[in-house]
Amino acid sequence: MFKKQLWVMVGLVTLAVPLPALAISKMASNLLCADLAEPVGRPDEAKTLAATGDAAFLARQDSVRARAGIEAYEKALQADPKDTAARVKLSRLLYLVADGYDRLQGEAKEADMIAGFERGMAHSAAALAVTSPTLKKKICSGAPMAEVVAAIDDRAIEPIYWFCTHMGKYGLAKDLLEVLSNKDLIFAVMGKLQSLKPDYYFFAPDRYLGGYYTKVPFPEGDLARSFVHFSASIKGAPLYLPTYTLMAEMYAVRAANKVDVRATKCAIGAKKIADDAPAPAMHPCRSLFESLLNTVKNAKADAIPEMQAEALVEKRKAEALLKDVETFFPTP
Repeated sequence: MFKKQLWVMVGLVTLAVPLPALAISKMASNLLCADLAEPVGRPDEAKTLAATGDAAFLARQDSVRARAGIEAYEKALQADPKDTAARVKLSRLLYLVADGYDRLQGEAKEADMIAGFERGMAHSAAALAVTSPTLKKKICSGAPMAEVVAAIDDRAIEPIYWFCTHMGKYGLAKDLLEVLSNKDLIFAVMGKLQSLKPDYYFFAPDRYLGGYYTKVPFPEGDLARSFVHFSASIKGAPLYLPTYTLMAEMYAVRAANKVDVRATKCAIGAKKIADDAPAPAMHPCRSLFESLLNTVKNAKADAIPEMQAEALVEKRKAEALLKDVETFFPTP
């Protein structure tokens, strides 16, 4: 499977607690601090192209339509650079194509995948410049982290979430040093989003922190806290499939080395079955891994109608992981 370990490594985007002062990579700074482009073209053209992009966005379960939507939105934004709604939808399309359609095609699409994450960062940063000029000024002036976090408000939630999401995946695919340079900002953002809107994007803050604590404190992580956050995200949005896949690959695989084979469940500190009871058929963490992924595999793709495209991609990821179960949990 193409770069299986990338999915497992998502937790590496944050390896330490946030520092008092903001520190980000040169690339992230260049994108966040870039001037908004001047409009090129007529406003009526922008509206027509944005409408074309909107139609493609709704049909994004078709990869061809999704790619066409990216092209339409980018042309629309040349004529109307301040259309933040189009920017956010474009960022979502770029993420779906890069982390879904391109990733699933393997190494042949690696360069396209990385380019998609970079474009997603650029468009999210441009949206943030419009919705949150004060936040942009704080970041670009090198303000302390506390001031940057304080400047994140409801208007910043969507663009900064998608910026950080693309930034994390870009770094994992391109250069781990890029990830490490931006880990404090990403962690601070997710912490603030949890306080502002914990249910944003199907309980994304808990989902992110679930992955975070599989690695932090580095290198062992805090798997008990990871379990709590992943479980909270699933409880809050039980129909959102990516959380199950992430918990399987990031938590269950890592917890297998920490949970006793005779434990009643794949959780740190779980009770053990009686010593005189028959040995379990499989490790409890392998059982959790397969259960989570089978939940995705057997789920209805349209359980959340507006997320059908993302669900279909996630089902393909789950099937690929299930086929590789012996890689993660070798039979003794």
